Amino acid sequence: MRRRLSALVALALASCASSPVREPAVPGAVAMGDEAWLIAGRFPAGRQPDGNSILLRGPDGALLIDTGRHPGQVARIEAQLAALHVPLVAIVNTHWHLDHVSGNPALKAAHPGVRVYATSAINGALDGFLKDSAANSRKALADGLVPPEMVPDVEGDLATIARGAELRPDVAVDASRDVTLAGRRLSLRVAPHAATERDLWVYDPEGRRAFVGDLVTLPVPFLDTACPEGWLGALGAVASSGARQVVPGHGSPMDRVAFGRWRGAFTRFIACARGSGALEGCSAGWTEDAAEWIGSDTARAKAMADYYGERIRSGKLDGYCKV
Repeated sequence: MRRRLSALVALALASCASSPVREPAVPGAVAMGDEAWLIAGRFPAGRQPDGNSILLRGPDGALLIDTGRHPGQVARIEAQLAALHVPLVAIVNTHWHLDHVSGNPALKAAHPGVRVYATSAINGALDGFLKDSAANSRKALADGLVPPEMVPDVEGDLATIARGAELRPDVAVDASRDVTLAGRRLSLRVAPHAATERDLWVYDPEGRRAFVGDLVTLPVPFLDTACPEGWLGALGAVASSGARQVVPGHGSPMDRVAFGRWRGAFTRFIACARGSGALEGCSAGWTEDAAEWIGSDTARAKAMADYYGERIRSGKLDGYCKV
């Protein structure tokens, strides 16, 4: 948690452009066509973020990809479900970071029978990273080191970690497989040693979309628990999937060409950080390559890139690459 507190900074997510469709969307949700809606995660200044959430409607109900961190994100999900007049029957968690899974308990309580699909990597996280994060957070709170505006988020994360057993999946997906959820055919694809020990991204053949969680993030790649080389391999798999659109874990949807540019920027940043040149050049290169998404947030994006570049250069991420 201490690393997350020092690394994550505010980012105003760009509004998502949508095609002219008649599908119902409540405020806070964007209709993407093909019976898919994006509930964009929020990242206000001085607070912890919510990841993006996606609702897919099928003949048998609705499927939700990622549940966010804050009650407000859950409320927006519930509002969109109500507008669709369908039951929530399944949740897919792309990975175990709290900004993507903290809404699970509330949504499972509100929708009895809903089943959660995710990798079993949450088990190791609860015994390791999240356990250590909770200890660090309690000490930071006791020592008065947490900024006042961040205290509710830290306390909320501690409460979520305390209910960690409720974050475990009902169906563990540790190998790629094709499934039918809510009556929709989907491909659940496992990426080992990428943004986490095992990431799960979803390919939707109906919309030719890839929902990739934190395999794509803005304003920088979030390399807190990542293996850069495994992440590069996962991006290659996404590129080979045939997806016409890639929906990130943080940020607006990208078409194939824009995803290719983001992937190129990521590749150059990792190569630079793995090299021997000045790290300042790596962060400057990232902010230049990613300027179309960063916008006016350059200073904060550079600070984050400096932090993650140092983690790569110093070998602090190497342990996440071990098989």
